[in-house]
Amino acid sequence: MAGRSRKQRSSSSSWSSESSYNMSDLQYGAKLPEKKAKEEFLANPIRGYLTEDDTTLDNSSMGRSRKRNCHSKKEKHVKDETFSSEDNQDSSVSSKKRNTRGRRKRAGISRKRKVNGQKQSRATILTWLIDCGVIQENAEVVVIEEETTKKMGKIKKEGILCSCCCIVLTVGDFYKHAGGTTSKPYEYILIAETCSSLLSSMVKAWYLPEESKFHRFNSIETSHDASDSYDDACMICADGGDLMCCDNCSSTYHHNKCLGMQEVPNGSWYCPFCVCKICGDPAYENDYLQKCQQCERKYHRECRQAREPVSLDMNETPEDTFCDLTCKKIYDKLERRYLGVEHELDKSYKWTLLQNTDDGSGINIEDDYQRTVCHSKLVVARRLMEDCFEEIIDRHTKIDVVKSLLYNCGSNFNRVNFRGFYTFILEKDEEIISAATIRIHGTNLAEMPFIATNKEYRRKGMCKKLMVAIESTLCFLKVEKLVIPSVSECIGTWIESYGFRLISSPLPTEITLHNTLMFHDSVRLQKDIYPSASDKQPEETRISPKKCEEPRPFDLNVEASHQQDKD
Repeated sequence: MAGRSRKQRSSSSSWSSESSYNMSDLQYGAKLPEKKAKEEFLANPIRGYLTEDDTTLDNSSMGRSRKRNCHSKKEKHVKDETFSSEDNQDSSVSSKKRNTRGRRKRAGISRKRKVNGQKQSRATILTWLIDCGVIQENAEVVVIEEETTKKMGKIKKEGILCSCCCIVLTVGDFYKHAGGTTSKPYEYILIAETCSSLLSSMVKAWYLPEESKFHRFNSIETSHDASDSYDDACMICADGGDLMCCDNCSSTYHHNKCLGMQEVPNGSWYCPFCVCKICGDPAYENDYLQKCQQCERKYHRECRQAREPVSLDMNETPEDTFCDLTCKKIYDKLERRYLGVEHELDKSYKWTLLQNTDDGSGINIEDDYQRTVCHSKLVVARRLMEDCFEEIIDRHTKIDVVKSLLYNCGSNFNRVNFRGFYTFILEKDEEIISAATIRIHGTNLAEMPFIATNKEYRRKGMCKKLMVAIESTLCFLKVEKLVIPSVSECIGTWIESYGFRLISSPLPTEITLHNTLMFHDSVRLQKDIYPSASDKQPEETRISPKKCEEPRPFDLNVEASHQQDKD
């Protein structure tokens, strides 16, 4: 294989911007337009406008386009399959001759802020059930426990209108008002006409065809006339151009700009997802690699055993494998202790960690009630994201990024494999106010590509509350760094208001070794959350170290990243 070139032939490209980015009011302190223009400006923000608490990480690619001149066109489409975990079996790696014909692609992903003056609907489970037609607004409901009718009311998007006091209450408050004694209000509130519970309606809505189609594994297939089966965008920067291909999977990279290589290596080359995380070797004949359930990196069982000897369980399933004890601890804390559990904050605010568990994850959610509520809130969070962003389609694979990411959908293309994503939500009175997507790549790195706030709650510190919850959780998990993608217009806000900083070039190794979502015209920012081993002072030189308490409850007046760990 010596001398084989993996460089794709690049085509000339030119960029044009169809809209200007006039950041007239960056977060916390910049001036708004004067007098009469102010009200109209706030009601209808221009594209690229960042409201005080709507710190969307990347609303870029607005109207940008690329011209390309390709000698061959590669077309891909996404085939929906039943959502399942990726195949953990690793076939032996063999050398293959390929002619990696390249092309300069348009922007991999584009996204925009929706610009309209319409009032955003309340982000509640009842609103979702009404909008999808599973229940009707004004439908009569009753609370029944032990075969006794305790209270009646009518369904509203804002809550339930009590028949006795004519006040709209949340589902939980209505159930308590009726004298309910359990912690499962959706199960004991029945629709009078059908005698079905709100819980069964939530299950029905989750599995509607128009909803369940978003929960599936994204299998990307190349058309018959495609020149090769590789991704057309770099794993690290999501841009096209001269790309070096992995000899075992579809992943491609810029060898110089993103990996820091002076030239394309001769012979076989394997990406970080096709080699052992510990020894760096691929899987040879009669060999195999297991995939870590938490960080998605692969490893030899022998290497894992040599580093941290553990008793082998012959009944262990592929879904229970971890590359080291730190990944196992993170996974156990997330899945067993936090997933689907409400955490109280001040003034009736709550935060919850959500994830689609239809693939068998969510091992702590043993009862169907908690799982159903978790899924329903995830749908509401997805609708909130869609209200804040225009549809985001990956131009190379045609995948709907926001939906696939919110439902942590897997894919056979590593770049758009969104397994491992969780969603943090901030809610009050059962209304989701803010939502953010997080993926943790072990203790070294976590990423947060999206964060959004309901229009009605912007400029009220909601984004800050959610960020404190996220950073406190990451600190408790001993995650060292949080990485986000940001357009250039928002860099100042993230640095000044949230303590992020630019990532120096070349990129740190932990970023090149993991799949972090990136957009072609964005800039990566980083924030130190928990001190790394190299940054920690010797024990005898420390003076009164602070402790990092379990994130329940939070002190919203203290920066989470300044807390230390409590052993």
